Amino acid sequence: MPSMLPIPILIALLAQAEPAPADATAQTEAEPAPATEQTAGAEAEPAPPAPATPPPPMPETAPPATPDDDPHMLLGFRAGADFQHSGDVTPKVGYSFSPFFQYDYARLADRLGLGVRAEFTFDRFQKQVTALVIVDGVEQQYRTTRALTYFDFALLATATLKIARLQPWIAAGAGVALANFQTAETEFGSGDSRKTRLLVLGAGGLDLNVGRRTLVGIHFEYRAMLATPDYALTDGTKIEVFGDRMSIQAALSYQF
Repeated sequence: MPSMLPIPILIALLAQAEPAPADATAQTEAEPAPATEQTAGAEAEPAPPAPATPPPPMPETAPPATPDDDPHMLLGFRAGADFQHSGDVTPKVGYSFSPFFQYDYARLADRLGLGVRAEFTFDRFQKQVTALVIVDGVEQQYRTTRALTYFDFALLATATLKIARLQPWIAAGAGVALANFQTAETEFGSGDSRKTRLLVLGAGGLDLNVGRRTLVGIHFEYRAMLATPDYALTDGTKIEVFGDRMSIQAALSYQF
């Protein structure tokens, strides 16, 4: 009968059907372990350090300004109205212009500058008047000009205070005036007088720094003539045709 197989054949069949030993299976599964350990070791290896970044360069700063760096010279020009404060001849209102040069020789507390200034001033006063002329024994009137002209040269001591962009200043000095008077009016006799007179003057003003060492400002000046009346009219009266003057001028100047 088929169910009655010999015992040795049954034992052989059972031996073939038994599962593989556990240690062999474990060994088979454990074989890739060394590769895993190598991979983990490779992943755990630290990356090389990044190169150090150099610090950013420090911004360049200009050295602080010193009093020696400040400008010590000033060149300027001004123009404006002129007024005769004294004198016996009209007109009393004229015009003037004046170039000037200033040098600051000392600076106190970085704010107060002491200097000297040289200036040339031209002043003119004129008006239309009526004069008489005799033509063929007949007096006739005609229009002419009465004029007073001054050419002044003066030296002044100055004191300038620096307050931020403002520069108020005062000055005083002396000089020489070349004065000229001309008219065709008969009551003035010859109608011509030229004098050289000493004068003293005081001045002041306020300048504003508008950038690039350029200044604009308003200046005041008073010039007093050192003279006594010496011009004779046709009736013998002595008058002074050259009087004291005061000017108000707008100024433009440059420091260097």
